[in-house]
Amino acid sequence: MTSEFLNTIGLSGLHPKIQLLIVLGAVLAVVLIILFREKQKAGGKSPDNQFKTPGMPKIPTHTAMPVQQTGGKREYDAVVLTPELEQKRIQAFALIDSGNIADGAKILDSINLKREAIDILEQRGLLDEAAYLLMSINRPNRAAVLYERHKKYENAALYYLRAKLIEDAKRCCKHIKEFPISLSTELAVLFAEAGDNKSALRLLAGVNDKNRIMKIVREKFAYVDLAEFLDYPAARILLLESLTQTDVDHMLEALPKDMPSSFGRALLWISEGKKPEWLTPLFNHLGDQRSTASGVADKIDAQVCLGYAEFVSKIPLKDLTANRQLFERAARAFHDSSKMLAAGMIYEKISLPILAGKCFAIAGESMRALGHLRGPEGDLSLAANFEQELNKLGRYTTDQKPLTPLERDALMRVFFNVDPDTEKNRIQSPFSIAS
Repeated sequence: MTSEFLNTIGLSGLHPKIQLLIVLGAVLAVVLIILFREKQKAGGKSPDNQFKTPGMPKIPTHTAMPVQQTGGKREYDAVVLTPELEQKRIQAFALIDSGNIADGAKILDSINLKREAIDILEQRGLLDEAAYLLMSINRPNRAAVLYERHKKYENAALYYLRAKLIEDAKRCCKHIKEFPISLSTELAVLFAEAGDNKSALRLLAGVNDKNRIMKIVREKFAYVDLAEFLDYPAARILLLESLTQTDVDHMLEALPKDMPSSFGRALLWISEGKKPEWLTPLFNHLGDQRSTASGVADKIDAQVCLGYAEFVSKIPLKDLTANRQLFERAARAFHDSSKMLAAGMIYEKISLPILAGKCFAIAGESMRALGHLRGPEGDLSLAANFEQELNKLGRYTTDQKPLTPLERDALMRVFFNVDPDTEKNRIQSPFSIAS
């Protein structure tokens, strides 16, 4: 080395051997840097490393074709081939080159060159066969990527769901132009299995499959999803007739206990479904909240309330006894919201004659009211006061003409001290005659 060069790099004072080692080390470093950069340019990054993010790729860039290795098998097959296996590989490529792609891929698969076989099948357009091989090594995510790469969005969505990759499946669904019944059904089942019940319900509603919707809801106990889905008018038209009282009970149990989100929804189901018996789970979930129950009952159509009273009137004694407290609360809610005829019918059924008499009196059912007030557990004094007030109003007990608001107010004053809670307490008192 020239002294000028050594002086330039600051090594002139060192031993010649040390100078040589330093220079050789520098040259080696330069060569390694050059080789590294060349490898990057040639795409030396392993295809598998592109997909190592947890949960698999979430952006469309993952659909790029994997980089192929020139002059040899895929790196990640990592199979050491014996001369015999190498000969089979040559045979496989001969078949592939002659157009017998499937048989050639089978040979590659048989010698554990699955990845190479998959590449060949994909390159030649045999996507289903490539996906089959991927599934044989439990790679539904890779099969999905393969299909999405080739814009086969239906299959891509199905395989993404088999891999429980919900968002990827949704991305592919956005590209699907038509959803025939078979595809909608299969996607719905897979969405539900992956934990996305809402998407499952929407797909099945699109093909009017209400039976399968209810099957998924009941099996997955997806009652919050069902309640939210019923916010759509079309969903109510499709599903309300398929709901049972138990389904309504489960929905109310799953939803927050506030009127806007739970009780308001339930009233909509009851009204549109024309199912007054569904008031039973509603009053059950309202519990002993008198003011809340009154507010809810105030929003219930009078005909629905009468329908519920008729439903209660037909209940067998065994069921009546088991649910007596619930029916008392329902009658009290009707009483407080001025649904007097419905309240009277329930009080009549559960044998609370004074309350039944009051409600029938205010409802204009005078003869029915007196029948309860004059009965063995009634109140003769109250019956007399009621008749006296009717006479003042110029009405007869047989009148069928509805009461005016002023007449109702006058009769309410007769019964001002008859309240559902105080009457219940009087009956339960150990000093009451009824006890």
